[in-house]
Amino acid sequence: MIRVLSLACVVLLLLATGGKAWAGGKTPIAILGLEVYDNGSGIDPETTKAAKDLTAALRDRAKAGTGPYLPVAAEKELIDEKLLNNCDTEAPVCMAAIGTELLAEAVMYGKIEKSSQNGQPIYKVSIKLLNVNRKQLASSTVETLPVAEATGVRAAAHAKNWYGKLVGISSGGKVTIAANIDRGTVILDEEAKGTLASGKLTLDNVPEGRHTLAIEAPNYQRYEASITVRNGETLQQPVTMVEMSKKKTPAGEEGTTTTSGTNIWKPVFYGASVLEAGAIAFTIIEWQKGKSDAKTAPPNLSEKNCDPVSSGLQKACDDYKWQKIGWGVSIAVGAAVVGSFYMAFIRNSDHAESRTASGGHRKRRELAITPVVTPEGGGATLRFDW
Repeated sequence: MIRVLSLACVVLLLLATGGKAWAGGKTPIAILGLEVYDNGSGIDPETTKAAKDLTAALRDRAKAGTGPYLPVAAEKELIDEKLLNNCDTEAPVCMAAIGTELLAEAVMYGKIEKSSQNGQPIYKVSIKLLNVNRKQLASSTVETLPVAEATGVRAAAHAKNWYGKLVGISSGGKVTIAANIDRGTVILDEEAKGTLASGKLTLDNVPEGRHTLAIEAPNYQRYEASITVRNGETLQQPVTMVEMSKKKTPAGEEGTTTTSGTNIWKPVFYGASVLEAGAIAFTIIEWQKGKSDAKTAPPNLSEKNCDPVSSGLQKACDDYKWQKIGWGVSIAVGAAVVGSFYMAFIRNSDHAESRTASGGHRKRRELAITPVVTPEGGGATLRFDW
């Protein structure tokens, strides 16, 4: 029995306070919506649908919690409540009684009427906001709405504006930024809006909806976040800026290909190439001299029959020996040329490319010189590749 009495006392207390406890500290409001007004031409389905869509949009706007009101739990229709409470008209006293019954301190209601303007079909929409306790109108508005914009997304946009006008919500909201750095440029939707002062900045009159907030500061990574702003509300946005790495780029490596230290293989290659050219030239000269000095030599002059004493071909035999030495030196130095070329240009270039791949630059292979020794044909050739 005691518990029943206590519950009754709580209900009475809520009624006495207007039900604000149910609305989280905000004034409870009942959105009764729009009633279709018959001007003598009848009520058509198109107008009935427009009234339902606009009523739903007004209720959704109230549910968003924007402004000083929050909707009551029960969603009642205007025409039904007028019939139940014997309200032949929308007199403030009778409408206030409906609000009291619904535990609301404010009631929003109105009507929609089909009309025309400049030969185009339109709707005339009148909406009122009633203060239940005072039994007086707090605000009202009369709007014109093109028939094509009375449903869907466009209807929701119009209802949002009407609701804000009736409850006194200013256009747009605020964004208060608190960052961990002193100075920085604040950018909203890629447009600079101001500079942080001691890490703080407040943006006023930010249009309702989703936005991209960014902050840029020297030596810090760019901060970027998606935010949602509501009319009449202040969004607190904490920002943590991340400092960039202080690692320095080694000298000579900024966007170009470099090698660390001195490439000793390059001078080796150049020196070996000169020596190879000299060895080949010496061998060719000795070969030509041997041909000239050995006109009377046996057909197959070799170490076996090259006996200066028996043959009397001292010069031809000497030319033959120097020619052999020249070929040997040419082959040995040629191997050194090929090896030093690989170490100086191919292997080193591959290492440099791997070190600078992240920079997007690739070093071009330099000139390649390959000796081709041909005993037949009376000489040697050099092949150039690049």
